[in-house]
Amino acid sequence: MNGRRKLGALVVAVVVVLGAGQVAFAQLQWTIGDVAIPPGSESRHALGDVVFDGTTYHLYVTGGAGSTPLDNSWSVFHWTATNPAGPWTEDPDNPVLEPGPAVWESFSIGGLAVLFDGSTFKMWYAATAGSGSLAHGGYATNADGSGDWDKHAGNPLEGLAPGAPGTWDENGPYPSTVLFDGALYHMWYTGGSGDTWAGAWGIGHATSADGLGWTRDPSPVLVASEPWEEDKVYYPEVVVYGGSLHMWYGGLDMSPVTSSVGYAESADGLSWTKWPGNPLLTPQVERDSISVLVEGTTIHGWISDGAYVKKAESSFLLVDGFETGTTIGTWSLTVP
Repeated sequence: MNGRRKLGALVVAVVVVLGAGQVAFAQLQWTIGDVAIPPGSESRHALGDVVFDGTTYHLYVTGGAGSTPLDNSWSVFHWTATNPAGPWTEDPDNPVLEPGPAVWESFSIGGLAVLFDGSTFKMWYAATAGSGSLAHGGYATNADGSGDWDKHAGNPLEGLAPGAPGTWDENGPYPSTVLFDGALYHMWYTGGSGDTWAGAWGIGHATSADGLGWTRDPSPVLVASEPWEEDKVYYPEVVVYGGSLHMWYGGLDMSPVTSSVGYAESADGLSWTKWPGNPLLTPQVERDSISVLVEGTTIHGWISDGAYVKKAESSFLLVDGFETGTTIGTWSLTVP
């Protein structure tokens, strides 16, 4: 498959009720539309985040030559729009965040999470020093979301170094989502072990009081368990709605290389229940990613099929899926 393949309308509708205290999955109906962002000068894209600041939508991707940021030098690119359906305007300062100058981040940027707290845009990213090398996490800020970002003087961040040899995230954390619950920042990231491309990937969780010093949970919160995922789940996109957490994530089957999108729900961000009808969106092409924004009665989505970013949309049917025992009543959605 290639990035020029047009995806037709895809409808997935199911209602599964697993009982009191369990996840009650709502209907999910997605339609994938036209190209929103072409590849431009960079040949490939992986979605980072779409952030709304009250007037403008900001779309951030990592991109560059080759098919992955593991073996090629990628940077961060940015587009803006006043409507989630576009048209999108490319930032004249692209790329807005590039590798370097520090040695630890001199080769490639491969993971991305952006949060707007009402006054400042905050970015957490993963970077490497060379092809196939281990990733460390960095932090950058921007006043209005556009133009170049200011990297934190204390990078790389405490707690976002590669895991100890033999651990599930020994290759380092790749941030994908950061949310703030009023007291702590919560990060969901991709981690891997073994060969950076051929090894197993899982999804981990970390917390921070200030967004700079992080504590990672020792075990992944989501692992591959289904044939379409093989041994790789990655790029978690997490949103809060109705007292529960909703995750969309990638799964990669290597034989042949085919990636799809799955869906899961959680009460606390640590224990996740996968939708029985997964994969939700399939097939995509290699290295797919998704960004999701909940607005009113619509779930807006953006899907990267490698080269192009396409707009996706779902009629709003997510509900609080937890009959009893929800533990996240204190969650506040500080990022639209």
